[in-house]
Formats: sequence, structure tokens, C-alpha cells
Amino acid sequence: MNRIFLPAAATLMLVASAAQAEPTVERSVKVAPGGVYEIVFNPADNDIYVAAVGPRGETAARVARLDGATLAAEEGVDVSDDPLYGLGLNSRTQMLYGTATRSGSVGVVNLATGQVVAHVKDGDNDSAHVREAVVDEQRNKIYVTIVGGEAGDTSRQNEVWVIDGATNILERKIAVPVGGLTGAALDTAGNRLFVTGMSSNDVAVIDLSTDQVTGRFPTGSERPTNVAYDAEGGRLFVASQGSGDLTVLNAADGAVVQKVPTGEGALSVAFNPAVNQVYVANRQAGTVTVVDGADYAVLANLQTGTFPQTIAIDRATNRVYVTNKARGLPRNAPAGTPTPEDPAGDTVTVILP
Repeated sequence: MNRIFLPAAATLMLVASAAQAEPTVERSVKVAPGGVYEIVFNPADNDIYVAAVGPRGETAARVARLDGATLAAEEGVDVSDDPLYGLGLNSRTQMLYGTATRSGSVGVVNLATGQVVAHVKDGDNDSAHVREAVVDEQRNKIYVTIVGGEAGDTSRQNEVWVIDGATNILERKIAVPVGGLTGAALDTAGNRLFVTGMSSNDVAVIDLSTDQVTGRFPTGSERPTNVAYDAEGGRLFVASQGSGDLTVLNAADGAVVQKVPTGEGALSVAFNPAVNQVYVANRQAGTVTVVDGADYAVLANLQTGTFPQTIAIDRATNRVYVTNKARGLPRNAPAGTPTPEDPAGDTVTVILP
């Protein structure tokens, strides 16, 4: 057998090259029945669950289920009676919480049985614009953002619902003095919730032990929509649709650490401390930007699908999953108008870091 011996310097170059490999798109698959929104990864079965409300005007809606390794479709959950949009998972109890925007409620799905076991509503507000569901697995609490009007508009209150996961009862509501409350991120150790004010261009900090807002940080961006929290680094990562960027804030005092242009319609953001990478889904640009968490350099701008929507991460393998919405019918389309074909829409894409 002929052996090839490389000089030490060449060997080091190969190792460095492998270490600096760019994030890449592995594959994409279509998700039935379409109309995809939020995605979560379940470490208990290594599957991903996708809110799929179906094409506009149709009644089929599911929580689609895909094998996390192969993306093969598995049996999902029929939620046609009350479609779910945002998803939050308690992997300990195997309960999935979905925001049912049309009915102003939160649907609770037992993943062990595949059944919807409860709908949580506010009896004083049947039209609540429920958006995000964030789960504190340690305390078995679910925090749901309610999108209201401008800051100070008491007729359309921006608030956070607190649901008791043991009873599936709305435990209390927390008023938040931001405008257009949208995203949320949990600091489990500090028992704090960070929320974005899309129309007030800021982030509010809620002390969940007192339900008091203890801080408000301007983002210096336009229409901040979603936020991720870095517990070890004490940082907030904010994706802003209006300015198309990622803003990094000091979670203690709100100081702007860095701003990174990512792409038009920066909508969702996720952080993986294991590889120190930040992922931003740029809805209008059709890309996911991968940012180095150390120096904030852009590592890649990846074409994932028509409208990149939300992101989930498998913390064991570091695989990143992205939902991509499809081009649909305009709201004023006549009845019977066929839905346009969009091969790159209503898909889930896998990114390898």
C-alpha cells in the first residue's frame, strides 16, 4: 500500500479548513397540508413538529410530524377544528402548546396520544391575538404573548398569559407597556422573560416572580419581532423585520453590543451555544443568515425557501430546521382561484452548522 505523508504545516491547514467549514443546506422537503408556521424539535423522539394550517380558504390543518434525521413524514395531529400557528413544547411532559390565533386560544396537545386535550382561553377576551408560546419546563409554566396596540392602548392590551402546565388553566395575565408585543425568550435561571415591542422598537424585561417590568431597552432597529437569549453570555439576539438586521444587546442593561445586517424581513432568530452560532430567518430575502457568536461575522447567507419563517435546533446533533412559507393567494382573490405552485414554499429545510 502506498502511503502519502503530509508535512506538519499541511496537516494543520487541513484541520483548520475542516474547522472553518461553512454552514450548508443539507436538504428540504415539502410539508403537507402546507401553510407552515412554527416548528419545534422534540428530543424525546428526535422528531420535528410543524404547525401547518393548510392553504388559505381550505379547512385541513395539522401539526405535521417529521423524522428529525430523514425528514420522512410521520403521523401528525389533526387540528382542523382550531388550527395552531405558534408552537411551544414541554419535552418533560410531552405536552405541545399551540397558539390558535383564529379563536384567541391556546391548544394543548398530548404528544403521547396525539390528542388535543385542552383549549385555554381568556373569558374576558375572546379575540385575543395569541402569538408565541414559550415553555418553562422546570416550573411547568407556559408564557403566551398577546399582541396588542400601541403602548398605553388599554383597549388592546399587550400582555403575557401565564398558563399552569399541570392544570392547563390560565393562571394570570401580565400587562406589558410596549407597543405591538410579539416575541419572547425565557431566562430560566433568572426567572425572567424578555419580550419584543414591534411598534415601540424595544425589548421589555419581566421579573416572573413579581410580574413587574424591570427594564425596557431600545433596540435601535425597526420592528423588532423575535428574540433569543444567551444564558452564558448574558446576551439578547433580536431579529428586526423593518431594518432587516440582528441586534445584539447586553441582557443586563440593554446596551447595544453589535448590529449585523442580515436581510430583508428579518423575522426569527435562534442561538446555539454549542457551536456559538446565531441563525436569523429573513422572510422577504428568502435566506437564513448564520452569524458567528464570537465576532459577529456573517458565516453564510443560505437560500432555504420562499419565505423563511421559524427555526428549531436539535441540541444533540446541532442540526438546524427552518420552515419556509409559500406564496399564496392574495386576500381578495375570487373564490375558486387555484393556489399558485411554489416548489420552494411550504417546506422544511435542514442546515448543517
